[in-house]
Amino acid sequence: MRKSKKTVAVIGGGASGLVAALFAADAGCSVVLFEKQKALGRKLRITGNGRCNITNRDIDATHYHGHNPMFVKNIFARFGLDATIDFFESIGIPFCEGEGGRLYPASLQASSVVKILEYEARRRGVDVLLHRKVDRIEVSGGGVRLITAGKEEFDVDSAVLAAGSCAYSPLGASRSGYELAISLGHRVYEPFPSILPLTIPLKALHRLEGIKWDCRLSAILDGKIIAQSEEETLFTRYGISGPAALEISRAVNEAMTRGAIPEVNIDFFPRMDSNALMSLLDSLWDDGDRPIGFSLLGILKERMPAVVLHVIGIDTEMPVRAATAAQRSAIAAALKDFRVVPGEPRGFGEAVVAAGGVDVDQIHPATMESKIARGVHITGELLDIDGDSGGYNLQFAWSTGAIAGMAQ
Repeated sequence: MRKSKKTVAVIGGGASGLVAALFAADAGCSVVLFEKQKALGRKLRITGNGRCNITNRDIDATHYHGHNPMFVKNIFARFGLDATIDFFESIGIPFCEGEGGRLYPASLQASSVVKILEYEARRRGVDVLLHRKVDRIEVSGGGVRLITAGKEEFDVDSAVLAAGSCAYSPLGASRSGYELAISLGHRVYEPFPSILPLTIPLKALHRLEGIKWDCRLSAILDGKIIAQSEEETLFTRYGISGPAALEISRAVNEAMTRGAIPEVNIDFFPRMDSNALMSLLDSLWDDGDRPIGFSLLGILKERMPAVVLHVIGIDTEMPVRAATAAQRSAIAAALKDFRVVPGEPRGFGEAVVAAGGVDVDQIHPATMESKIARGVHITGELLDIDGDSGGYNLQFAWSTGAIAGMAQ
């Protein structure tokens, strides 16, 4: 008698869910993919500013966070960078490389990645069910039962919970994945937004809206640097954004969820030490009749001198010759160490990633199967692992999805 195929349900049609479905189908399983939205990969379509930063050359545990970030070492030993590159090239997605080791599809178009993954799912016989929200998961010795919001029931041999996090709610992200995990007995560390702009209440800074500047941003708590980035900063009507702000946002938000208030140091001239900057300023101040604010326009964009001088209490129209040595030193110090205090963290609606999630100590890294609910595998951003900006979160999604799919 011919043995019937193993049946596998994948809950979530994002990055890890799609890859899990493909690998499970390749393992000979009959796969059904549940997606609560009207289309697959909606969040994936906007990643990397629409270019899909698939991964990074520098995949290393130091780029990951959570209560047990070393969990990723076992994951990447099983399915790492090389396996990821091989997989995408095998389905017709070669790579091109950007700054900082970021790897993108050669098309530089996230939508093309989604289309190819969807095509491969259907080609492998994956049954894709859209507008199907799984409300309940029941586990028994005989397998797994799924109950949808429409009261449909599906009995399968195993399930992959790849429902994603609550980050970026405008595209339908929610807490449903955490709720399903909790209902099965898992510990979930309360999520908080990561990789997003920072609110800075200092109103004077808002006058720089629209200005981009290469800064070094440092998050400082109790006199210690807890995060630092030297990249472009975008000043906004509410604070700061851009790559540098996004990179330090996790550490800032994590501190604030604990009730601590860090400071953010903005170094406008990160490639100069204080002495070199002071020498540069002295050269600008040879003409003693110039207003001191105007004299800074040779090295700063318009509006920047006025804001910096206002914050440290120096009149922009004061002639250079009237400035005391202490005032000149204060200007140099402000350009190297402009301190601001962040406001309340911005919401999940703007967050690229949510930190927190399902405790990875309750997951077998070799299979992604739950130690709590047999037959249920949990992958991707639903887990208490979040990576830095630069392709690290997608790599974790691909890897955990592939491992879960291969384990079927």
